[in-house]
Amino acid sequence: MSRPKDRIASFDRLKGVIKRHYMWAKIREKIGLRVAWVTSGAPVEILLPFGIYPVYPESHGALCAARHVSPKLLETAEKEGYSPDLCHYGTSDIASAMTRESPVGGLPTPDVLLCCTNICGTVLKWYQALAELFDVPLILVDTPFIPDEPGKPVSGVPDAAVTYVQEQLREAVSVLEKITFKRYDDEKLRATLDHAREAMELWKKVLATAEHRPAPLTCFDAFILMNPIVTIRGTRSCVKFYRKLLAEMQQRASIDKGRIQDEKIRIVWDNIPVWYKLRELSKFFESKGVCLVADTYTNAWADNEIPEGEPLRAMADIYTGVFLNRGLRARAEVLVRLAERYDADGVILHSNRSCKPYSFGQYDALRIVRERLKKPGYILEADHVDPRHWDDARVMSGLEAFIESIG
Repeated sequence: MSRPKDRIASFDRLKGVIKRHYMWAKIREKIGLRVAWVTSGAPVEILLPFGIYPVYPESHGALCAARHVSPKLLETAEKEGYSPDLCHYGTSDIASAMTRESPVGGLPTPDVLLCCTNICGTVLKWYQALAELFDVPLILVDTPFIPDEPGKPVSGVPDAAVTYVQEQLREAVSVLEKITFKRYDDEKLRATLDHAREAMELWKKVLATAEHRPAPLTCFDAFILMNPIVTIRGTRSCVKFYRKLLAEMQQRASIDKGRIQDEKIRIVWDNIPVWYKLRELSKFFESKGVCLVADTYTNAWADNEIPEGEPLRAMADIYTGVFLNRGLRARAEVLVRLAERYDADGVILHSNRSCKPYSFGQYDALRIVRERLKKPGYILEADHVDPRHWDDARVMSGLEAFIESIG
């Protein structure tokens, strides 16, 4: 039997980070300072030099799911006419905005919305609904999809796409200047990007410590510990948190202090976590000696490097080339690379009912992994927010059989 997992001390610091984040956002609302709601793939760094504080409805949606508040919110949204087939981050947060039902008392009222289409097209309609609800400006950054080129290796982002997005960022700057009555400061944006770049490098090194056997953290830890790289990216506080977390992970690895001491099987995960089953799945895998060592979700905030140079062009490059804005072959390459790098014994792909862009093509991706690495895989059908699409007996029996096929 696996021994109990040793607690990661950084979780205690993370509680303070999350609490301060929501508290400070609400204080700003009360004293009349500006707050923005942003999509998780948006170029958030552009807001900070203007003194605009960002909050993330998607992170709030994950929190609602983890605290089992989502079912009530989804029912509310559906009664208002929103389809149950839509993204449940979107519908649960729209319902929360209407009712203030939330584990943290709801998000502060936004002064502006920043939406980037690099993660999906749904966010556009989601944020249009929010703009109508709150009667606030919506800044849209449209990122052209980067398809695979037949017969050619996976490459970087085309210059034309970067230029197209860069021009939109210039337009966004003009809107922000009008909203805040502040002039754009190139040096302030450079400093913000420097903080974001350092935090991303630290996060990349944190995730890389799971290459060690036994791994000092699992994906279930990373799903939670990724909060600052999303919500407070571009700040000194974010850098400070990951410096301490990296030191802790490196120290654990140096003394072979794994999260699963009886580590037998190593797995790579694809897609968003099943937030409302995070604890149960973590305990299940631990009981089997299975360690989820890497995943495409948390890796998305570590895989790309912010280039040096003109800040707006650097941002256009990094945000256009994100994981979900690439073709199937490019995304399958990430799975293959993670499985190789972390010496995984197999992969689990969460076929996420309400996140279609992330789930589309997973059977082909699994075929590529099997052909390239001769590794087994399992498709777990569920939803990242909605527990109505979870079947304990079906999922657990399927996972049991998959693990037995490896062991």
